Amino acid sequence: MNKIILSGGITRDAELTFLGSTGTPKMSFSLAVERGYQKDKNNKVVDYINCEMIGKHTENLCQYLTKGKALMVEGELNIDNYEKAGEFRSFTKVKVDKVEFQASNNKFEEATVNGEFQELATDDIPF
Repeated sequence: MNKIILSGGITRDAELTFLGSTGTPKMSFSLAVERGYQKDKNNKVVDYINCEMIGKHTENLCQYLTKGKALMVEGELNIDNYEKAGEFRSFTKVKVDKVEFQASNNKFEEATVNGEFQELATDDIPF
């Protein structure tokens, strides 16, 4: 069974693209995940994990996945192999099936609507 669960912070705003042949939306983002055990608490080791999610729901979800948000993702670890200039390389990413926003310290989060800030209760987010 190939199952991975990661919890971390989004390092850049999610990017939305569309697959050429079908036009299916694909969202890509990167997650900064701290390692569990670390001897030196002042110099924490962080892994940057590339993630992608495919499906119609990603068009709406993409606007909420912004830099700095705490997130938990569940999915499958994929290692893609390819050859470039006669050298074999590999690229690791997580194919995300489920996204869960982590609770923040505040009851409300700020969101931008038409250039103005508006408070949204986390219960009002449609997913």
